[in-house]
Amino acid sequence: MIELKLRSILKQIKNENPQKRFEALDQLFQYKLQDGLEVQIDVLKDMIQTAASTFPAQVDHWDNPSFYLIDFVCDFPMPEVIEGLLKHLDRFDPHAKVRAMELLLATEDEGIFYLLEEKMAELILTEEIHIPVKELAAYPMLGKGILDKTLDQLHAKHYKFQLYELVLSLVSSGIEQGYKKGIILPSLLKDYQAVKQEYLKFDADFSSKYVYTAWKDSYFAVRSQMRLLIGLMEYYFSTEIGPELEQAMSFRDPLIKTEALLVCVAKNLPYNPNTLIEAAEHIESAEMVYWELTERNLEHLYPISEGKQPHLAKTRLYSTIINLPEEEGGVIHYPKNIQLIDQVEMENSYGQPVRYYLLSFFENGTRYAGWAGGYALEDGEDTAELWDGSYTDFVEWDSASIEEHKVAFFEKRAQEKEEHETSVYFESKPRLSRGAWFFLSLAIIHWIKEAVTGFSEAGIPFLVALTVIGGSMCLYELTKNKNRKIEIVGRQLVKMDGSKQHTIGLHEIKKVEYNKKKVLVYNKKNEVEFTFPLSWVRYELFYVRMSEHTDHLKDRPYIQS
Repeated sequence: MIELKLRSILKQIKNENPQKRFEALDQLFQYKLQDGLEVQIDVLKDMIQTAASTFPAQVDHWDNPSFYLIDFVCDFPMPEVIEGLLKHLDRFDPHAKVRAMELLLATEDEGIFYLLEEKMAELILTEEIHIPVKELAAYPMLGKGILDKTLDQLHAKHYKFQLYELVLSLVSSGIEQGYKKGIILPSLLKDYQAVKQEYLKFDADFSSKYVYTAWKDSYFAVRSQMRLLIGLMEYYFSTEIGPELEQAMSFRDPLIKTEALLVCVAKNLPYNPNTLIEAAEHIESAEMVYWELTERNLEHLYPISEGKQPHLAKTRLYSTIINLPEEEGGVIHYPKNIQLIDQVEMENSYGQPVRYYLLSFFENGTRYAGWAGGYALEDGEDTAELWDGSYTDFVEWDSASIEEHKVAFFEKRAQEKEEHETSVYFESKPRLSRGAWFFLSLAIIHWIKEAVTGFSEAGIPFLVALTVIGGSMCLYELTKNKNRKIEIVGRQLVKMDGSKQHTIGLHEIKKVEYNKKKVLVYNKKNEVEFTFPLSWVRYELFYVRMSEHTDHLKDRPYIQS
């Protein structure tokens, strides 16, 4: 049983031997990767309590059992887990506290939000943590409360840019666009000047290839900070900002140049039309320009009016390749001379028409085949919307004809479709009823009592009868439940009840609701497709898995939380 293995891990992560702790944490990580894993709530509670206890002194950055235990239990957002996290929050490692807070944010409970505001501010003022800006962005008033208490940390090296990110999430939400302008604008100008000087060390020699093959992390931090500060200039503008934006549009980095250009567009500031054309044509910034303009309802300004889909396909393949993980031996992928060769059209898993582009590219003198797409065709022939399935297997271009490359593509898609449609991403079976557990527990308690006080002739028949009743009930239910389950298989929600099976496509679901007794699944006609007892699933986990597998749908179903 998984519970026995997890309890063994709880013992090992307190071992004085670092190697034993490492092995235990590695095993815990492997379990975390398993889809559809179910763990008894008592074990999850024990994991939370253990995370709040003391551990041997850390020997390396990985040696943080408190964090990894909380990271594991956060995959099971049940009420008991939420309650345990709140109860023991103060005793977790600082990084574990942040991970717990990320889950607690999802409760959207006002009382919990008040607590999180206080605890997050306290952590920022006393520890060096990573602020969960992405999660806080969905709750700008909470972010504002944290900023109100911690803005003095804007001058701290560790927190400076994290707080700038939080400020940007607040002002871009529209809640308070001029937030603390008297404090932030002078700081922004000063910090931008400092970061700009760091950037200028790279500008003269800039090339996208250098960024991804040589400079890497040393440059990524500078680029990220430049883009963040320029993005803030849209909301914190002054006479000193104008010349800075004008200069930034002359920089050689296409992403920094585009960031400045978009601020000028948003604020109706003058810019050279050729700068917009350059940004739209550059392989690093083409998609960024298009989607940012579209989000601002300024798609008409995009200078490529026809053939934008094949144009953007090159950028999509480029970004796919440069974001591949670095291979063993330090092999870094960087494509050059990407060319569009052909296209194919097909239907995706949901029966929607999509288009993929066959492209070729060079890397280290060898020409390879790659694919970009699939672009959704329901909204037009030249839409940029896509269900991203871009990839390359680094098959040499000359190893096959164009038709053979296309045949290989369809074979790969068919294989992936078959694997997906037969993969079980969630499975839950009914648990024993309270009645069965009652009789079984009663029998165990009485057997123990008789063993302690000495067996009596009058008591034995009663014990045997109680055991038979409890055992029979358990055996009956276990036998019956063996063929009862709820599954997410591929893109289907499946209910098995003995020989009967009910199935509905995830994309065909309008909503999922529940009450004290059962879960109701509705189709697009708002009719109940089928129901199943609430006891068949741990609803909190079912909700998470259903959300994970429907979030990508264009018409997502409502799933009651």
